[in-house]
Amino acid sequence: MNFSAYRALARCVVLESLRRKDLWVVAILGFVILLASSTLGFFGFSGLEIFAKDMAVTVLGMFSTIIAVLTSSRLIPDEIKNRTLYPLLARPISRLDLLVGKLIGAVIVTWISFLLLAALTALALMIFHVKFELIMVQYLVAKMLGLVVVCSFAMMLSTYMTPSAAATMSFIFAFGSPMIARGLVMASAENPAVKPVCAVINSLLPQTGLFDLGGRAVYIGWTMVPLWVMGFLFAYGFAYSGATLALSWAKFRRQAV
Repeated sequence: MNFSAYRALARCVVLESLRRKDLWVVAILGFVILLASSTLGFFGFSGLEIFAKDMAVTVLGMFSTIIAVLTSSRLIPDEIKNRTLYPLLARPISRLDLLVGKLIGAVIVTWISFLLLAALTALALMIFHVKFELIMVQYLVAKMLGLVVVCSFAMMLSTYMTPSAAATMSFIFAFGSPMIARGLVMASAENPAVKPVCAVINSLLPQTGLFDLGGRAVYIGWTMVPLWVMGFLFAYGFAYSGATLALSWAKFRRQAV
C-alpha cells in the first residue's frame, strides 16, 4: 500500500473540488436550507417537528448522493480527457494506487459536503427548538458508510462507460435500489423458478437503502440500532466497495490511454 500516494492523490481531488467550487455550491445550498427553514419558522414549528426532520434527512440524503455521484463518475474520465493521466502514471505509482487515491479523495469531498449540509440543517432546526435524539448520530455514521458505496460504484461504472452514462446509471441504482430489490423479492415470490436469478441480481445491486436510518431518526422514541447491525453495515460497505474497486482495476489496468 502506497499511503503517501493515496494522500497526495486525495488532496488533489479535494483541491480540484474547491477549484470547481463544488463545496461552495454545497455551502450555498445550506444557506438556502436555512432561509427555507426560517420561512417555515415564521408560521411556527409547533406540531411540525416530524415534518421538519423528515424534510431535513431527505434533503441531506438527496444532495449528498448527487455530490457523491457527480464527483466520482468524472474522476478517471477527466484525467484521460485532459491528458493529466500521463504525468500521474509517469510517477512511481500503479494504476491501482491511482484508483484507490482518487476514491479516497472522492469520499473525503462527499463526506465534507455531507457534514457541512448536516451542520447547517441542524443549526436551522435548532433555532426553532426542533430536537434530535441520539440515534441521529447513528444515522450520520450509516449514511457516510453508504456514501462510500455510492462513490465506489459510480467510479467503477465510469471505467466501463461514458461519464454521463455512468452518472445516470449511478443515480438510478442509488435512488432506485430499494424499489428494484423489492420488485425482485416480489418476482421471486410469484415465481419460485426465477428465485436464484433474482437473488444473484439482488446481491449485485448496491443496497443503499440499508444505510438509510432516516426513518428512525425522524420519529420520536426509536431506540439506538444494535452495534452488530452497525458492524454489519461496515462489513457490507467495505466488501462491496472492495469488489467494485477490483472491477474498476480489472478494466482500468488494460485500458489504453
